[in-house]
Amino acid sequence: MKKTIKELREARQSAIDEMQALVNLSEGENRNLTEPEQKDFDEATAKVENLDARIDRLERSLKLVSNAPVSHVIQDVTKTDKDLRKFSFGALAKAAYTGVVEGVIKEMDAEARMEAPDQLYRGVAVPASVLQTRAAVGEKAGVDNASFVDQLQANSVLVQAGANFYSGLQADRQFPIVSSISATFLGENLSGTTTVTESGALSTKSLTPKKIISVVGMSAELLAQNSGVEAVMQKNMAQAVMAQFEKNLLSDADTTPGPTSIFLDAHPYADTTTNMTIADILGLETYILGQNINPAAARMAYLFNPTGLGAAKALAGTDYVAGFMDNFQKQINTHKYLVSNNVGNKATAGDQILFGDFSDVHLGQFGGMSVLFDPYTNAAKGLGRLVVTNLVDGLAARPTNTLARFTDSNS
Repeated sequence: MKKTIKELREARQSAIDEMQALVNLSEGENRNLTEPEQKDFDEATAKVENLDARIDRLERSLKLVSNAPVSHVIQDVTKTDKDLRKFSFGALAKAAYTGVVEGVIKEMDAEARMEAPDQLYRGVAVPASVLQTRAAVGEKAGVDNASFVDQLQANSVLVQAGANFYSGLQADRQFPIVSSISATFLGENLSGTTTVTESGALSTKSLTPKKIISVVGMSAELLAQNSGVEAVMQKNMAQAVMAQFEKNLLSDADTTPGPTSIFLDAHPYADTTTNMTIADILGLETYILGQNINPAAARMAYLFNPTGLGAAKALAGTDYVAGFMDNFQKQINTHKYLVSNNVGNKATAGDQILFGDFSDVHLGQFGGMSVLFDPYTNAAKGLGRLVVTNLVDGLAARPTNTLARFTDSNS
């Protein structure tokens, strides 16, 4: 059966994950690959090389097909950098509203469907390449505008804390996890019966696409008359997507559907009805450092909800400890702090803190997105609805070792 580019890339990534897992295991045990492991590694290498060649051939053949002459019924536009600069989210919304999909918008739609043939697009599709492109649009031809992916990251408190962000994923992203490895000194003059006990466990976690839909209310007149809608539209779309995304990830309970909470998965350092103290805040750091986290290689940060940050600042004023909080640098004990309403996300008031190494947190945005304009639901109000669909996921690879949470419900 003929394979799609997506399936070939998934098979290639699976082979690479297998190779990485073998290397991680052998290096964790400070040894070379065993003979069976070396055989598996060589077979996986050959598989990757074979898949690379197949993917390259298929991509070149699709490019030739897309550039081939077409009938007079369908006129596709060959994409160039100049054409890409004509693309805008405002024009995209108009196309979704009117149903007239032509020119560069038509080409982008076709590219998105070719790029991810298994992804279900409703309305007009936008490929991942466009979401990641910083293209000048509108009248300011000499000024680059931030891409949609840039906007997503700018609106993410987790990215600011140090989380990894992957955009344009075409398949599940796996993360090999090696844990519980130990090392033992062995004397030179010990008898041959002395051995080092084998330790370590290999597992994986995966980012998998989860559908997230944002709805923006706007009038058809806005789309037709306001040429400055572009920046606002991109920003609002990104804000809506990231707000719900991080609401799931930072909630004190898992919410379905969608990604599970990394706040809930974090080590429960404290869940108390007593007032927060400086010792509680610094206790989170003490716990994380006790998990053999190297602060020089980590991306450490505190995330507060608003009441938690207020309580921390009050502590700095009334029970001052030298160096505890630097409001100018926005640091606590030399680690940055950030604030978000999503942290803890409790229905009742309370101080919530998440602290840890955010390099262990992984956020993914898959493929392109689809845009649909609904002119009917709010027609009596003279408004339409722009419905935007994205695929995202997020996780912490080793949450109980790299993240710790504090909950104070006594507010």
